[in-house]
Amino acid sequence: MCRFHVKSVYEQPILNGLQYVWRLDDDSFIKTPVGYDVFRLMRDRRIQYGIAKVRSETGACIVGLWRAVTNYMNKRAIRQRFWWPRGRVFYNNFEISDLDVWRSPEYREYIDYIDRTGGIYYHRWGDAPIKTIAVTLFVPKNRIFRFKDIKYNHERRRIPRIL
Repeated sequence: MCRFHVKSVYEQPILNGLQYVWRLDDDSFIKTPVGYDVFRLMRDRRIQYGIAKVRSETGACIVGLWRAVTNYMNKRAIRQRFWWPRGRVFYNNFEISDLDVWRSPEYREYIDYIDRTGGIYYHRWGDAPIKTIAVTLFVPKNRIFRFKDIKYNHERRRIPRIL
């Protein structure tokens, strides 16, 4: 799932011709009506990445990730566009993004590097930290928007116990 959300989803032909995508996991819920067109807001304000929440990531899901990213940054002589605390992630169970970010040669090179390390499989690197780091590398801070007005929850479904 994590590899799909950082790499494979953006290679799907169904996305051809689209500029923006809104990711909501199947256990995500919008609690009240949204009174405006989120895609128009993204376009009109030239926003490249929109989220609703920021969370702390489980330490087990980022073991070795920053070392790999630092190695990548050193090899490519790039720096983050803005500082972001390690261990904090854009909670991407709700994200609206400009597909140009994920289709850019810079992101494709980054995600191919991350993919080749095998960390998604061997260390369970999550899609949220991988994409959060990518946003800090490739998206100007003033092109990120937090949708504070959209009442959103990510609720894990309870599976009934069978006795």
